[in-house]
Amino acid sequence: MLERVRNTFWALPALGIAVAIGAALALPVLDDTITLPDAVSFSGSADTARATLQMIATVAVSVAGISFSVIVVALVLASQQLSPRVMRSFQRHPLNQAVLGLFLATAAFSLFVLGSIDDSSDEVPEVAVTVAMVLAALSLATFVVFLHHMVRSLNASAVIRRIAAEGHEAVHTPYPEYVGEAPGDAEAAERDARAIVERSVSREVRAPRAGYLASVKADDVLATADDCDGFVEQRQAIGDFTVTGGLLAVVWCSRESLDELAERVETAFVLNEERLVDGDVAFPLRQLADVALKGLSPGINDPTTAENAMDSVTDSLVRLARQPEPALLRLAPSGTPRLRATTPSLDALIKLGFDQVRRDGAAQPSFAVRLLELLAALRDVGGARAAGSEELDRQARAVRDHAIALADIPADVELLRRSYDRLHGSAAFGDGRGSLPRDVVAR
Repeated sequence: MLERVRNTFWALPALGIAVAIGAALALPVLDDTITLPDAVSFSGSADTARATLQMIATVAVSVAGISFSVIVVALVLASQQLSPRVMRSFQRHPLNQAVLGLFLATAAFSLFVLGSIDDSSDEVPEVAVTVAMVLAALSLATFVVFLHHMVRSLNASAVIRRIAAEGHEAVHTPYPEYVGEAPGDAEAAERDARAIVERSVSREVRAPRAGYLASVKADDVLATADDCDGFVEQRQAIGDFTVTGGLLAVVWCSRESLDELAERVETAFVLNEERLVDGDVAFPLRQLADVALKGLSPGINDPTTAENAMDSVTDSLVRLARQPEPALLRLAPSGTPRLRATTPSLDALIKLGFDQVRRDGAAQPSFAVRLLELLAALRDVGGARAAGSEELDRQARAVRDHAIALADIPADVELLRRSYDRLHGSAAFGDGRGSLPRDVVAR
C-alpha cells in the first residue's frame, strides 16, 4: 500500500491541502491566544490583509501551474529520450510532489483565511496572515530548488543512477530471504516437503484477473499452510505478468482444508496494474536495459547513455551475485516446510539485462567491446555464482559472433577477436579462471 501511495501523484498534494484547510480554520480562532514578535507579525489593516492574501493565492496557483507544466515537459523528454518506463521515477519523486503540494496548500490556506476576514470588522487574523506570508516565502524558495532539481533530473546519468538506486534494496534483500526461515538441513526439509505432498491432495490456484504479481503475503501463506498441514508451491515470480486464469501456485493439503488453503493463497498473491520496485529484482534491470536500447536506436543514437545504462546493469548484477542465493524452500515457525517460492535466477537476470541490448549494439564494435568488458568484470568480481554462470559465457560468445558477423572492416573484426580472447578466452585465464586485466576491473 505504501508503494502504491508513493507512485501516486496526488497523495502528497492532497495531504498538504487538507492540512492547510484545517490550519486556516483553526488559526483565526486561536489568534487571540497566540502572540508573535512585532518584528515578524503582520501589522497591516484588514484591507491590506485581504490584498496580501489575494496576491499570495493568485501567485501560488500560477506557480503551481508552471511547476506542473515543467514536470509534464520533463516527463515527455524523458519518455522520448530514455524510456517510457522511467516516467515513474519522476512521478514518485517526493520533491516533485512536495512542490505542488506546498503551492496548492499555500493557495488553499490563503483563500480560507481570506474568507474568515469579516468585511464589517477591522479585526485582522494577524497570526494566520503571517503564516500565509511565511508559506509564500517558503514556496518561492522551494520553487528555486525545484527548478535546479528538474535541470539535474533531465540528465541521463542522474536518471540511470536513480533507477539503479531504487533497485538496490530489492537486490540486497531478495525475495524470499525475508519470508519465514531457511532450512538448516536442506535435504531433510526436501524429504519433509515430499512427504506432505504425497499424503495430500492438490489444487491449482489461478489468477482471478490479469496483472503483475506485485507481492506475496508469504507469512499468511506459511501460517495457513501450517494450520492445514499443507504445502504451497509458487509458480509466478514477483514482477511476472499473469493473464486471467494464469497459474499462480499449486497447493497440497487434506481434502477438508483444501478450499480454505486455496482461497487464502489466492488472496495472498497481490496483483497490480503496473510493476512495482519493491521486491522485484528484475524491474530495475528491465528499465536500465530499455534506456540502453533507446540510446542505441537510430532515432536517438546516443551510445554513451547506452554504455552508462549497461554499467549500472552490471553493477546491479554484481551486487546480486555477491549475495548468498536464498533458499526457495521456506519453513513456517513450527519448523515444517510449507512454501516453495520462485524467483528469477542469476542466469535469467543476466539474459534480461544483456540479451536485447547486445543484439542492437552488435553493429557498433566499440560498444560490443564494452559489453565484453562488462561481462568479464561481472564474472571476475561477482563471486562464485557469476563465475559459474553459463548464461554469462553464452552472452559473451554471442556478442563476439554477432559483432564480427556485422563488422565490415578487418580492423574491427581483429579488435573484437582480440578483446574476446583477452577477456574471455582461455589465454586470459591459463587454467580457466585467472584475473582480468587491471584496467578492466577498475573500469
